[in-house]
Amino acid sequence: MKKILLTAIIAASALAGAAQAGTAVSDFDFLQAARCRGLAASDGLGKLDTANIDAFLKKESGNRESHVLNSARAKISGAQKDGDKAAGAKKEKLLAERSGACSTFLSVSN
Repeated sequence: MKKILLTAIIAASALAGAAQAGTAVSDFDFLQAARCRGLAASDGLGKLDTANIDAFLKKESGNRESHVLNSARAKISGAQKDGDKAAGAKKEKLLAERSGACSTFLSVSN
């Protein structure tokens, strides 16, 4: 749990710093946001509103190389499938990731 919280704090700091400085979001953060989008859309985890993260991903897609965009699509799909079939401890782990590390990306409004 401490690792998830630390990851969430680091992601929030990086995202906030990039927004304040007007700099681009790294490919790593973009791909993490894509994974979070998949977790948010999972029926098995309980769907969340994805409007903010969809707008964020659309805005940040502009200057990405095709392999990064392809990887993002794969991460969205894979995370959604993982969430849909998760049960027990795996489901709890994914829910913790979504409410922790993903909370920054899910609440970003553009």
